[in-house]
Amino acid sequence: MGDAQPGYPACATVGHRPCTFGARVAKQILVVDDEPYLRDIQVLVLSAAGYVATALETASEALDRLADIRPDLILLDMSMPGMDGREFLARLRARAPWRHLPVILSSGFPEDDIAPLGAPDTEVLSKPFSDIALLARVRSLIGEA
Repeated sequence: MGDAQPGYPACATVGHRPCTFGARVAKQILVVDDEPYLRDIQVLVLSAAGYVATALETASEALDRLADIRPDLILLDMSMPGMDGREFLARLRARAPWRHLPVILSSGFPEDDIAPLGAPDTEVLSKPFSDIALLARVRSLIGEA
């Protein structure tokens, strides 16, 4: 809780950001996918639904930018050159501030192949997926925009 002034309630924290009285804090989603077309479509769908979406091409860049972006959720492609989704997820979960950050793993592999990676706060969305399926999964993890 923050310091409260007389007559005003203390301000809690919303996600990873402090709340602001009277202001609506948009939920941040980080999209990590090496396919430009898929990144663009996902950002378009998420933005149209009211989320603030940031797209990055590589998992290593995503790890480097976590503190700047401070996402409420990560939409992570499993198959990327360099650091893949498995390694990214392991490194993410090793960092205390991000250990319980919701992650949606997207993959063209059968869901059974990557389901063991699923832990609390981690879900799998098989490719190809519809806009409706994407938004339903996002809303189930972090709520409406």
